[in-house]
Amino acid sequence: MPTEFLAALLPDAVVAALLVALLVGEALRVDPRVARAAFAVGTGTALVAALRQLDLGTTVVVLVDEVVVDRTALLAKVVALSCSLALVVSFGSARGSRFWLLLACSLLGAMSIAGSAGFATFFLGIEILSLPAFALIVLDRGSSNATEGALKYLVLSSIASALVLFGAAITYGGSGSLAIAAWAEDFAAGDTRAAVAAALIACGLFMKTAVFPFHGWAPDAYGSARLPVTAVLASLVKASVALAFVRLIGTLPLADDSAVLVVGLALASILYGNLAALAQHGLRRMLAYSSIAHAGYMLFALVDSTGARVEDLYWYAAIYALGTVLACGAASHLLAADDDSLDTLTGRAWRRPIAAAMLTVAMLSLAGLPPFPGFFAKLFVFRSAIASDHLVAALAAFVGSFVGLPYYVGIVVRLFARDARDPGRPPAAVAAPDGRVEA
Repeated sequence: MPTEFLAALLPDAVVAALLVALLVGEALRVDPRVARAAFAVGTGTALVAALRQLDLGTTVVVLVDEVVVDRTALLAKVVALSCSLALVVSFGSARGSRFWLLLACSLLGAMSIAGSAGFATFFLGIEILSLPAFALIVLDRGSSNATEGALKYLVLSSIASALVLFGAAITYGGSGSLAIAAWAEDFAAGDTRAAVAAALIACGLFMKTAVFPFHGWAPDAYGSARLPVTAVLASLVKASVALAFVRLIGTLPLADDSAVLVVGLALASILYGNLAALAQHGLRRMLAYSSIAHAGYMLFALVDSTGARVEDLYWYAAIYALGTVLACGAASHLLAADDDSLDTLTGRAWRRPIAAAMLTVAMLSLAGLPPFPGFFAKLFVFRSAIASDHLVAALAAFVGSFVGLPYYVGIVVRLFARDARDPGRPPAAVAAPDGRVEA
């Protein structure tokens, strides 16, 4: 039996061992390239182990009412590990050993959330996931903007954690158990305490995922961070918290009043995020408001009552997260280190065609245009919503998605634009990301 437990937690154990190795490496001041290679090998090994367990259909209760390994947990771990590997690939140059150390810590928190069957493990996972992100925002950044963005994230993230903790305390006071299954059973039965706990926990998670109107920290945090950190916030952190809803409610049907509230928040996030993104002149802030809109689509998946909620949310979170990592990685090759202006992207396709092509694919996928993956992610969500008798809401969300087309497509147009002074030639020389001036 202990052997079975150890085998079930193999992906988590690999990530934990990776974290320890990176801590030792930081103490010994190893070369950042070594830390990056270790991170790639560790996350790759953990991903292979998780995929193997998923293929075998592994289901083990590691700790009763606290830690479980099942299909839901393994899918979430695959998403988190895939995001982490995508970050390694997208940001090829070494980012510094501390970056990989903090990222490994957040990854361990994401995997803890995925396997949580009780609120104690769930809360610890959220904290382990979120706190390194605060350090990442200010890592190697001496500007006051980075400090302000990190402080906003820290304060509002702490409030969100307090709401989750308070909700868990109410659950324990009502049922005498911290098991998520016990709370879900009481919530489905209409218990008042369980409903209050659900409201508090939901508000905390909405704040973590930047759902409107709980989004206040996102624009400043995303906008003040470096592109690799923006990618971490918008992919690993956001996707892991969004998938936490699956861990909480799974296929539990929502009551009519709860469904109406969720639909309202989802539509508000979609419309606000897309409209606000239209006015942005910086890539990172644009991605922040884009993430608010996509949080609405992820939230929209929760109204499903056909049994497709888990698959729809996993697909959407994975496709959105990987698309954002690709966008940030490609942009890092097109922009100088601290340059965030969308105007700088003008004509860059003629200088760096591969990076521009990758950014084009990412933008069109995030826009939800066929035949890119983002189109199918939205299609799955809308199909399930319509099948769940939310036709009007699905149409409203569909129309809201068109609001975001101008800023996604606008970036593609900028990339392939030519100098207005001489339409036959590419724009004048600009500084490359490594500081060289390109002819």
